Amino acid sequence: MKKIIVILLLLAFVTTLSAQKVAQSWIDFVSAKQAGTPPLLPDFSYAGYHFSEKKIPASSGKKIFNVVDYGAKPNDEGYDDDAIQKTISAAEKGDDGGIVFFPPGKYLIAADGDSTKQILISKSNIILKGSGSGAGGTEIYQDKMRVNGRQILFKPANTNVKKLTTITKDADRESFWVEVADVAALKVGQDVVIRHRSEEFTKIYFAPLSLKQEWSRLFGANGGMLINEIHTIEKIDGNNVKFKNPLHFDLRIVKNAAFELTSYSFIEECGIEDILFTSNWKNYDEDFIHHKNAIHDYAWEAVGMEYVKNSWVRNCEFRDWNEGLFVRAGYQVSILNVNFKGKKGHASVHARTGYGVLIKHCNFNNAQHHGAGTGYSAVGTVITQCTLGTDQNIDIHSGQPFATLYDDIQGGVFYNLGGPEPGHPHHGKHLVLWNFQHQSAKEQYYNFWDLSKRRNYTIAQPIIVGFQSDRKVTFEHVGLNQAQGKAILPKSLFEAQLTLRLTGKNIVK
Repeated sequence: MKKIIVILLLLAFVTTLSAQKVAQSWIDFVSAKQAGTPPLLPDFSYAGYHFSEKKIPASSGKKIFNVVDYGAKPNDEGYDDDAIQKTISAAEKGDDGGIVFFPPGKYLIAADGDSTKQILISKSNIILKGSGSGAGGTEIYQDKMRVNGRQILFKPANTNVKKLTTITKDADRESFWVEVADVAALKVGQDVVIRHRSEEFTKIYFAPLSLKQEWSRLFGANGGMLINEIHTIEKIDGNNVKFKNPLHFDLRIVKNAAFELTSYSFIEECGIEDILFTSNWKNYDEDFIHHKNAIHDYAWEAVGMEYVKNSWVRNCEFRDWNEGLFVRAGYQVSILNVNFKGKKGHASVHARTGYGVLIKHCNFNNAQHHGAGTGYSAVGTVITQCTLGTDQNIDIHSGQPFATLYDDIQGGVFYNLGGPEPGHPHHGKHLVLWNFQHQSAKEQYYNFWDLSKRRNYTIAQPIIVGFQSDRKVTFEHVGLNQAQGKAILPKSLFEAQLTLRLTGKNIVK
């Protein structure tokens, strides 16, 4: 009997696979990679910790700094901010950093409403590690509201930007080489940022699409789509520089403003693990209304990670927050196995102005108005194998991020994206929705480039492959809509691209 059941299950599995077709866009991607030509699909496989080429390290072997040893007292009515900061400062004294460890229990922070008070990590190699995010583990609880004050902030002391050189020649998207005026300030292994902003380039980038004058940040002497793409130098040959990770836009030299290579300041190898973060937003006497006031949007904000490289958050839970996790100028950051629950708030996890933030195996549960998202010049953000609630929107928060992947997503919708109209359009080119399973209480119509109305989903020529939905969904102004209504292979574009890059194997043929 057991053999019969196993055979039937195998037959069902094979039948399911045979019913799914390999996406033509995947076939084209593999062919383009083999031919060395730019593929339509961006190569998203460089997202994540160390470009997803290394596993996040185990914490064993690192020096442990126990917050209890520095005065923290779990499960009492006292506040532990000072003790936690003392523990972090002790760990930061050595170059090797260490683990700031929280034994089981509940730790209170934020005794008053002063939003300038934060628990700050400003050096590399610091890991905040709890005893688990479930029952019997570690809970960090923000009591008083602190508007616009993320309570735990990873950020280097110096984030100054220095111009290193300028780029002197056009370069195609998905390529790795640029020509520069001078290499004297450059070296192999160095992290640099391609920076540019001009109305002239913006019009070239979005052509042939028209731009609304109401999108006022795109125009004028100081206006334009901001390019802020981070790269690591792999090779220098004369005045030619090769990057480890690809460009995700067509770089076109313009007369009015240079494409600069600038410095990138960061801390690295920082992490948060095995902690439940909670707040007193749960007991605030009003239910969430989007943009009602600063309290509803920003009064209880948990974690910020700014200018961090090769860092991570994993195996955590954020419960009852206006905002859970904010990543600014992050590079090779992984957010793994994180859950968002509790009283509905504003934003869950958001990546801005960085490259290759990976959000994987996270559950958003309608706990915030905005599900996982990106905005303001972020590049190569990947949200993969995650779940959103019914009618919970993905968060593309204006400011023209580009080359973003929503991959093998269960749930969610595309309306009510964030950001003010002067900062529209919400997204530049190469937003890819791959095997997205849309869930809404009603039918939806998405016109992604409707200039006649103030739309909350202005996206330049999105690429939609294997889109599925529980209600009728109609699209207009898309770049590609392939196999709508059908699940396609590979199931995860990110995983297939990563395997192809690291092993040379095409896991789906």
